[in-house]
Amino acid sequence: MQSQRTNVQANTRLLAATRASVVLHGVRRTTANDIAERAGISRMTFYRRMGSVENAVLATLTQEFASAASSLRTGTPAGTGREQLVRFAVESVRLFATSELLASIAERDPDFLVPYVTDRFGASQQLILDELRALLGDGIADGSVEASAGTATALLLTLQGVALSSRVLLRTDAFEDSLAELHKMLERYLTPSNTSQERTVTP
Repeated sequence: MQSQRTNVQANTRLLAATRASVVLHGVRRTTANDIAERAGISRMTFYRRMGSVENAVLATLTQEFASAASSLRTGTPAGTGREQLVRFAVESVRLFATSELLASIAERDPDFLVPYVTDRFGASQQLILDELRALLGDGIADGSVEASAGTATALLLTLQGVALSSRVLLRTDAFEDSLAELHKMLERYLTPSNTSQERTVTP
C-alpha cells in the first residue's frame, strides 16, 4: 500500500515538473534532465516511469484535461441534460484558451498538436469525447437533446476548432463573442425539433 501511494506521489511530482518545464520552455526545449531535477528524481527514474519526454508531455496534457473535465462536471449547476452539456462544452473551450500549458504548446510548438488534429484522437480528446457522450446520454434520457451516433464526435471537432483558434480570438477581442455564438449554436443544434422529438439514438 505504501509503495502504491509512493508511486502515485512520484507520478504527481513528475507531471507537475513536466508541466512547469513546458510552460517555461515549450515542448521541444524541455529535457529529461530538467524534468528529473524539478521532480527530484534521477534521469534514469524518469525514463523508467515515462519512457520519453513526449510521453511525459502527453500524460501531463491528459491530466490537465481530466482535471478540467472533473471540475466542470462537479461545478455544473442543475438543469436539463442539454443545459449541462452546452455549459460543459463552452467552458471546456474557455479552459483550453486560458491554460498556461496549452498556451505554451500552441505558441512555441504548434506542430506537436498537428497529429491529434489531422491523424488521430489522443487520450485527452478521447477523455472529452467520453464526457460528451455521457452528457448527451443524460440529455436524451430527459428529452432535452436530439442526437445520433455521430453527434459526440461532431461536437468534439466543433469545440476543437474554436479552441485552436482561441489565440487569434483573444488577440482580436472576439473570444467572448465567439463563445456566446458557440453557446447559441449548440443550443439550437441539440434542441429536439418539433417533428423528431422521439429520436433517441444513443450517441
